[in-house]
Amino acid sequence: MLLFGALVAALILIGIIVAVVVGTAGIAFFVVFGDVIVCIAIIVFLIKLIFGRKKK
Repeated sequence: MLLFGALVAALILIGIIVAVVVGTAGIAFFVVFGDVIVCIAIIVFLIKLIFGRKKK
């Protein structure tokens, strides 16, 4: 039972560390690539706007 408790505690600790690392990496990803994502969204919006006028 003592070994089981130690393994559960280690699993919970590893889960918390993974959650913190993934959260930090996600924030860093949006900080670094946020301008690229916004630029792609603007380009897609402009292409839809241009091709939308030609169909009318």
